[in-house]
Amino acid sequence: HIRQTMSGVLQMCSRRTVSVRRQCWKSLSASEPRWYSATPRALDEEATATKKDDSADLRKIAQEYNRRKAAYKRQVSKLRKGYMQEYQRNKAEDDAQRDAEAAETTRRRLERQRAKNERSIQNAYRQQELRRQTELAFQDHLRVQQEKREYEKDVFNRARQLVIDELEEEAPLWLTTPEEIEAAFTPEAEQALWGRPQGVIGVPNPSLDSEFWQYECHTWDMSKTYKTQQDILAEEYEDRVYDETNIDPSYWTPEKIAEREALERKAKLRANVRTEGRKSLLRRQKEFLDDEAETPEGEVPRPKPIPSLGVLGSNKAQEKEGAEMLLKDPTKFFVFQRKADSTQSEASEESELDESYSGPSLGAPVDIKDPLRHNSPQGRVFPRGIGKAPKPDMRSEKEKKRQEREEKLWAAAQAQARSDKDEIDMAADDDMEFYGEPLDYDKNDGWDSDDEEWFKGLDPDRDAEMMKVPREYRYREEDIDWLIQKLETKAGQMQSHVNTTIESMEMETRSRMDDADKMPEAESQPFFDETAVAKLKSVGGDVDRFEKLMASLSKDQMLSLFGLEADRRDSKDEATGSPFDGVPGLTSEQITGLTELDA
Repeated sequence: HIRQTMSGVLQMCSRRTVSVRRQCWKSLSASEPRWYSATPRALDEEATATKKDDSADLRKIAQEYNRRKAAYKRQVSKLRKGYMQEYQRNKAEDDAQRDAEAAETTRRRLERQRAKNERSIQNAYRQQELRRQTELAFQDHLRVQQEKREYEKDVFNRARQLVIDELEEEAPLWLTTPEEIEAAFTPEAEQALWGRPQGVIGVPNPSLDSEFWQYECHTWDMSKTYKTQQDILAEEYEDRVYDETNIDPSYWTPEKIAEREALERKAKLRANVRTEGRKSLLRRQKEFLDDEAETPEGEVPRPKPIPSLGVLGSNKAQEKEGAEMLLKDPTKFFVFQRKADSTQSEASEESELDESYSGPSLGAPVDIKDPLRHNSPQGRVFPRGIGKAPKPDMRSEKEKKRQEREEKLWAAAQAQARSDKDEIDMAADDDMEFYGEPLDYDKNDGWDSDDEEWFKGLDPDRDAEMMKVPREYRYREEDIDWLIQKLETKAGQMQSHVNTTIESMEMETRSRMDDADKMPEAESQPFFDETAVAKLKSVGGDVDRFEKLMASLSKDQMLSLFGLEADRRDSKDEATGSPFDGVPGLTSEQITGLTELDA
């Protein structure tokens, strides 16, 4: 504002000064005329007169100029004083106005600061109250969580105490030492443990039929090479021989096997009942949720409720639901003597849960239905691919050359046809002319089948059952001969392995005997190693007595014993007398001890 006022004053002063100067010069030019003559004078006279006149005129002009300049200065000084007074007066007014505006601005700022401070105080009170309420809510949350933790801790302590009580009750049955384990693994215990599935020893299972067959693991053989019928037959025969070798028929009597199979069927039925009950409950829960989420026409669709997991956690509810289904429709769980009509069975499967089976009488149940195996042609969970070796080419050289010539002619005809026609027409011709009619895979009897060879010599009426045998279970004399040859080869390999093991043991014993002869008596090593000692202790043998017995034998007698053992393994005839009669120099006590050790 001060700059604007000063610039205005200076502009006014400059304008007035210029106007005053113009008026002074006009007055001078009007009051004092110029002096000049009309007649020319001589050059010298004119110059002398001019100098005198000019000096006088110049003096007058200078005086007049000085007088006017002094008057001008006085007027300018007077004008400047007026300007200064006006400027000071305007400046005072501007300062007063500026001070008033600053005071007003300061007053407004202080008022806004006061309102802000009042709001800050209110917010501080509000935050303090909020913190107090939050602290109270947190204390309440801590109290509730502490109660939950105490309840969970109490439940955990009770459950742990129950486990401890059960463990203390079972503690006398625990096997904690190697001697107890060896004593527990008797032949009867091994048969009970490994003879059939779900075998246990030691602590008995409190409920053998509760979790039996509830979970099964099935793995599909994804190998790229299929096994032939001969390989499958060899594996099945080896498994059968292994079972006959390791399963003791004196322990697994028909009564015990029947009892075990009855337990397995009962456990399997309970698992199937629970599975079907779970499916039924989940289906019913889904229908209920669909009804709850149904939205009337014209309204906003409602979200579907979240299903409860209580259905999957209640085994009792699942078994109850499954038992009701079993009583209403037993065909879902059993295989009967007379199969139901296909139409009736399909209607029974599509019926609702509240409808029971109303078909014809099916007789007594003969087996428990297995949903994974009964509908499979091979009776397996996953199909098993069976490889088949290609048949030998029995054609003559003339027939082979004729077929090769026909294939070349056919390829040339196809190439000529493709060159004459465009690709689209050729594709249509390929579909209709070259390849003929499409194949009917249901009536395709031209594949490499063995039915004709299998049916050869069989009577359709008398050998109907044999003609219905699936291809994977058809065995011929060549297959049996191959199986016998493979088993003989494998037996020879195993016998060679046994002989090699005996020879290595004989060499090891011979080296030990040589080292024992070189060592002092006090430093001689025991004959039996730790494994042999453990086996002797497990059957109740006296290890020290057998050690003394083996130490009393000479080197030649030891070698004779190993040779006798190898001959006895190679020989297929059973020995009639004592096997140690051929060892020279044995006493009756040594023969008795060796016989006991061999047993």
